[in-house]
Amino acid sequence: MGGTVDLILVDGAFSLYLSVLKTIEPWLKPGAVVLGENAFEPSYLAYIRNPANGYMSLALPDEGRGNEFSVKLS
Repeated sequence: MGGTVDLILVDGAFSLYLSVLKTIEPWLKPGAVVLGENAFEPSYLAYIRNPANGYMSLALPDEGRGNEFSVKLS
C-alpha cells in the first residue's frame, strides 16, 4: 500500500475517531494533514499527540471547540 491521502477531516461520532484514523493511516502520505473536528475523545488525542505514532499535533486556539491539527511525519 502506498500513501495517497494528503488531507483528512475526522468528524462525526467521537468514539470512532481513533478507529477511522487507524483505518486510513496506511494511505496517509508523509506530510498529510489530519484535522480532528471537536476532537475531545481521549484515546484519539493520546494517540495523535504521541510522537511515537508518527504525528506532530497541536490543539488549535479556537475558543474551546477542541479542534486538533496534526501532520503525519513518516
